[in-house]
Amino acid sequence: MDENEVHCARCGSADTVVQPGADTVKHGRCLRCEKDFQATPCPICGSHRIDGSYRVSGIRFTTLPDTVTCRDCRSEIPARDPGPEGPSER
Repeated sequence: MDENEVHCARCGSADTVVQPGADTVKHGRCLRCEKDFQATPCPICGSHRIDGSYRVSGIRFTTLPDTVTCRDCRSEIPARDPGPEGPSER
């Protein structure tokens, strides 16, 4: 398990491509749900390994929940809108 992997903020998949950058918010594209997302790190431990929809990779939220779980420290953190769904500006 790679502690540096970034999970899709929409579906929870670790099958992602992330643009390099120094910002704490990671901008990426999910290869599983084929959507762009913005991953915000856990405020407790800084991990980008956050559970997605129903904790099942590839299943997208139908309604955004109040909280999601960090897979590293198990903290319940407020869910946020994962950002634009369209193609990345590359």
